[in-house]
Amino acid sequence: MTQQFIIIILLIALGYTLKRINYFKANDIQVFSTLVLNVTLPSLVIVNLNGASLDLSLSVLPILMILYGVIAKVIVIWFFLKYDNHIRGTVGMMTASLNIGLFAYPLVEAIWPKTGMIYFGMADIGGAVIMFGVTYFVGSYFSSAGDNFDFKYLGKNLLKSVPLMTYIIMFILNMLNIHFPEPVIKFFSVLSGANMPLSMILLGLMLNFSIDKRFLPIALKYLGLHYGLGVIAGLLVYFFLPVDNNMIKTTLQVAWLLPVGVAIIPYSIQFKYKTLPLVGMVSNLTILISIIILYIYQALFV
Repeated sequence: MTQQFIIIILLIALGYTLKRINYFKANDIQVFSTLVLNVTLPSLVIVNLNGASLDLSLSVLPILMILYGVIAKVIVIWFFLKYDNHIRGTVGMMTASLNIGLFAYPLVEAIWPKTGMIYFGMADIGGAVIMFGVTYFVGSYFSSAGDNFDFKYLGKNLLKSVPLMTYIIMFILNMLNIHFPEPVIKFFSVLSGANMPLSMILLGLMLNFSIDKRFLPIALKYLGLHYGLGVIAGLLVYFFLPVDNNMIKTTLQVAWLLPVGVAIIPYSIQFKYKTLPLVGMVSNLTILISIIILYIYQALFV
């Protein structure tokens, strides 16, 4: 597993290096993102869920993801009450808006190749509700732009999420005992094989190590809450969640320590926040911190 993590780090470093030497431009990031989110990641979901053994007990994962998301946002916003609306809105949006698709799936595939995608896919359903629903509402509420919460926008984004819709469709087909034939799965297996390297290169392209000193104290305070709440919630799940399936507990413990999702950047732009440097700084720092945490976690517990 250490060797696998070294490969992952090298792929991220490759993406970052190619960006630094201007081999890839800003527009290329969009191309990589489109390929990963709309082609290779859905293919990975299809391959993993086609013959998987699923049961309704896994529904606890999206439920707890939504519950944690709402509670964590309230707590973090309370800790930033003395700041202006833009800061409170920014930290509220970032809290519990987790990067499962781009960041977690490739690592999960490497750490738990047989079952990881099933459990994290279920968690991602709850994560999508938080990201496209609650997070969007928080951004709108604290925005000076005065936009009202748009339920049409929420529904449109949920339907536009190809990985999420692929997972829901595959889950329904699995429950109905409908499976794709072997030639179809072989085709999607070829596409899914590109998911991990493309995702990690994409993360490297997105990395930016610039530090805005104006927002550094706020960023450090947020990071403490981001990971502190994740650890506390993970311990509560470990000791008190009444389930026999340890992978459910593991999924939640890991999911709550993932980086901030990239959708926060377009939200910040849409709602005209003046905190884009803070969002970028925190997003990049959480990627690096979460990689270290996941490496330590799998080394000690997997």
